[in-house]
Amino acid sequence: MKQVRRLQPRHPIQARNGLLGGEKPMVCIPLVGKDHDGIVSEAKNVPSIAPDIIELRIDAWDFIEDQAASLAMIKEVRAIVGETPIILTCRGDWEGGFKKVSDEAKFGVYEAAVKEALVDFIDVELIYGEDKIKKVLELLDGTKTSLIVSFHDFKKTPSRDELVSILKQQIAAGAHVAKLAAMPQKEEDVLNVLSATLEVRRQFPCIPIITMSMDPTGAVTRLVGGLFGSDLTFAVGSQSSAPGQIPVAELRQCFNVIHPTHTEA
Repeated sequence: MKQVRRLQPRHPIQARNGLLGGEKPMVCIPLVGKDHDGIVSEAKNVPSIAPDIIELRIDAWDFIEDQAASLAMIKEVRAIVGETPIILTCRGDWEGGFKKVSDEAKFGVYEAAVKEALVDFIDVELIYGEDKIKKVLELLDGTKTSLIVSFHDFKKTPSRDELVSILKQQIAAGAHVAKLAAMPQKEEDVLNVLSATLEVRRQFPCIPIITMSMDPTGAVTRLVGGLFGSDLTFAVGSQSSAPGQIPVAELRQCFNVIHPTHTEA
C-alpha cells in the first residue's frame, strides 16, 4: 500500500542543513540557559542530540540588555552548533517569556544578529502589529533570515474560527512562517488546533506553518501535527521551554512510525 505523504508547503525554507517544510516536521530543541556557562553547556550538547534546528531563547539570558555581550554569545553558540539552523527568540514577560526585556534590547540584538548572518529565523509576536512587522521584514530583505510571526496563549485556546483568523492575520502581515501555540482547557481545544492547522494549510499552501497545543493534554499535537500541516515541533533537549514538550529520543521514535522514510508497495 502506498504511503500517504503529509501536507507540505509548496515553498519550504532551506536553512543551512535543514529544511522547514520537508517530508518530516523539523524537530527543534530550545536552549534556555541563563548565564554564559549554562548556555555553552547546552550548545555543546546539541551535536549529541542532533536536532534539526535549535531555538535560542535569549530572553532567558541574565545579560540580555547588553547588546555587545548578547551578540558575542550568539556568535559563540553559532560556532559550537555549526550548520544547525537557529531560531532567535526573545519573548518578554508580557509575551509569556522568561522575564522583562526592553524592545530596544530585543530588536537591537535581532538586527545585529541578522546583519552578521548568525541566525536563520527570528520570532516576532503578532501583537506588535503590521507596522512593526513590516519594519522587521525590511531588515530581513536580501538576507537569508526568515521571519516567524507567532501567537501564544498560555491560558486558553481561542475558538477554532479565531485560530484560523490568527494564522491568516500572520500570513497577511507578511510572515515567512506562521506560528501558533495555545493552552487547552479541554480535549476539544486540541482538536480545534489540528483542525485550524489543516484548514489554513489547505487555503494557504505556500508557506510553512508551526502549530501546537500545549500541556500534556495537547502533547499529541507535537506528535501528529505534521499530518495536519504543521512543519516543526519542539522537543526537550536539556530543558523545556513550554509545557507538554516531549524528549527528543521519544519524539523521533514516534516520527519513525508516523512519517516513515520508505514507501511500501
